[in-house]
Amino acid sequence: MELVLPIVAGLFAAALVVGMTVRAVRAPRGQRMRAAFGPIMGAGETYQELHTGQKGLQDSVIESIQEQEHGGGSERGADGER
Repeated sequence: MELVLPIVAGLFAAALVVGMTVRAVRAPRGQRMRAAFGPIMGAGETYQELHTGQKGLQDSVIESIQEQEHGGGSERGADGER
């Protein structure tokens, strides 16, 4: 029973490494690191969103772009009015 947890953890780590390797090999040149580490970074960002209650980087960037497209952004004051 004492060996079950380390074996399961090792298998999980091996599965992650194999999955990252496959994604990196299949990705187009120049996108390999992003393809390999993208799911892990996404999981980390989701964890941070749930832990802190704040928006993640992707959501913040999307919201910023939408505000700029609609004429908002840096023109607004601290209270949200122009």
